[in-house]
Amino acid sequence: METDSHIVLPDGNTEDWRLEPTVAFNRRWAENAFSGTPESLPFSFVYGGEPSSTFLGGWKREVRDEPIDATRRRRTLTLTDPKIGLQVRAVCTIYTDTPGADWTLYFTNTGDKDTPILEQVNAVDVAVKSSGANVAVLHRINGSPCQVDDWLPFDEALSPGKRITFATRGGKSAWGAGPFFNLEWGNGGVITAIGWSGQWGAAVEHVKDGPVRIQAGMEGMHLLLHPGETIRSPRILQLYWGGNDALRAHNLFRRTMFNHVVPKVNGKTVTPPIVHLSTSFYELNNSTEANVLSHLEPIKGLGFEHFWLDAYWTRDGFPKGMGHYGFPIRRAEPPDRFPRGLKPISDAAHKEGMGFLVWFEPERVAPNTEIAKEHPEWVIPPDKEGSGLFNLGIPEAREYMTRYLITALKEYGIDCLRIDFNIGPLPFWQSLDRKDPDRAGMAQIRYVEGHYQMWDEILAAFPHLFIDNCASGGMRIDLEACARSIPLWRTDATIAPLERRDFNQAALQNQVMTAGLSRYVPFSTSGMMGATPYWFRSGFNAGTSFCEDCRPADYPRELLRQGIAEGKRIRKYFFGDFYPLSDVTVSPYDWCVLQYHRPAEQDGMVMAFRRHKSPYTTFVCDLHDIDPQATYEVTLAYDYKPAKPVRVQGTDLEHYKIEISERPGSLLLEYKKVTR
Repeated sequence: METDSHIVLPDGNTEDWRLEPTVAFNRRWAENAFSGTPESLPFSFVYGGEPSSTFLGGWKREVRDEPIDATRRRRTLTLTDPKIGLQVRAVCTIYTDTPGADWTLYFTNTGDKDTPILEQVNAVDVAVKSSGANVAVLHRINGSPCQVDDWLPFDEALSPGKRITFATRGGKSAWGAGPFFNLEWGNGGVITAIGWSGQWGAAVEHVKDGPVRIQAGMEGMHLLLHPGETIRSPRILQLYWGGNDALRAHNLFRRTMFNHVVPKVNGKTVTPPIVHLSTSFYELNNSTEANVLSHLEPIKGLGFEHFWLDAYWTRDGFPKGMGHYGFPIRRAEPPDRFPRGLKPISDAAHKEGMGFLVWFEPERVAPNTEIAKEHPEWVIPPDKEGSGLFNLGIPEAREYMTRYLITALKEYGIDCLRIDFNIGPLPFWQSLDRKDPDRAGMAQIRYVEGHYQMWDEILAAFPHLFIDNCASGGMRIDLEACARSIPLWRTDATIAPLERRDFNQAALQNQVMTAGLSRYVPFSTSGMMGATPYWFRSGFNAGTSFCEDCRPADYPRELLRQGIAEGKRIRKYFFGDFYPLSDVTVSPYDWCVLQYHRPAEQDGMVMAFRRHKSPYTTFVCDLHDIDPQATYEVTLAYDYKPAKPVRVQGTDLEHYKIEISERPGSLLLEYKKVTR
């Protein structure tokens, strides 16, 4: 499996790389990579001006293995500098039921004096020697820069001698570049996921006459550690796969995400709720208890699962009121608009069987707010007036904000904590770096560590809570964030078309985001309006963030009720394997066709969308995982009332021809293998 410092995957087709062999290969790879042998290490750094590959062979090595539970093992590799006492601890989780290895590095100064400079820490640095084709392919997705093509998947050829570099920007983990990618070569590949809710960078290089090398880590680190200090690296998850089916590899990754990463409550995976956004898009900063509740009244009995109160409930409104959080918690509430606080809204939602979702932006401090005046030492300012970035890297500040949020969650009766983050933190961190060039990066590290600790403490205090991760849309979606939250607002780019009531454009963008991001992150949603099957299905991804005002007397509430009922019925399929059957484009002239398949149940669905300018009335679906020798029961639904099921041979279902006469129009096709 291993020759010199390079991973070599054996030749083989997809049949040789089913689940069990892939799990076994990844386990063996991780055991070898974290054995401590210098040439096999999957990370690197520069220490005192020297690359780690030149000296780690002389460091003390210790390897410890221990079971975590029935499906996970932990391997901890500790390397210690015998002269200064710098300790590098690599903690790797090895999965035994799904493929992949997941690790984080920790650097500790165990000595009694400052360490030399630590920099260029690549939390992943691996070289893969392929016996396949000369040209590798890098499968990537856009991040969320708030554009029409947010989360669009795309490919880049990686010919010998070519190097591709990419990075997020502004200190948000998905602002521009997506932190998930799949490198494919002739006989296999590797998926890499980065967990760092800050500034990261990556490079993939096909060395001429050599291997393909993958590197990724936090950008901008150049620091020494004082005695007793510890810092962490970004988290990395890698999954090695064989064969030539990259979509199958993405589904192996989805299974690992489902089993081991995404949040669970009472042992069940958290799915996006079917939620109504109340005053968002409408009253905004004029939101009051009365008009918020006026949105609740017309949606009673339609099947909504959560009721959403967004940014506009705070004193002075959004964004001027960011920074009033604190004690007593009522000081954040505008007494003229919410004289009784938020609890009456929570009680009303709960009475109707809905959870209560409330928006907070704890990391932003506006001028002249309470925090800016009371604790300017907790704020990293752009100037001297006290506003700016609330510094979660200061333990006292983090503890204060954590205590406030825990108190608000309890007193308001909140079921989903919506965290937003609308400023780019990188310039603030860099302003602290400039005060001590030999500690560059420490502000970011402590901030990101504090961010995770705050979320972890909140979730520990409320085991039934889930967090909605938003940052001007989906700008902070990464592996670590996905382990603690789900994104209910994966972009801000649908806001403009929804505001001008261009539901077709918003539907198109939602289709693109589901087709791209779902390869790595199983569940995500964003804003959608429209009760027709085409519009509602376009925004549905196991749940939906529904924004439309349902108060008008002529609103088609019965149609919306049917759409919500359909969504609940088909939610089960979203836990299955995911296959985009069409090219993923932003063109209104194309189709978007998606398949979800549940292998254990031998059933699934196809969601087909003929966009509003498409001249094509038919699309031939090349379905995955269909048994050509079997018979399937197939149900078609152009509207919310499915047609009578028909029986179709597997040979015909494999290449099923869909017809949609309307544009825009949609079709939901459900299938199930008939057992005799």
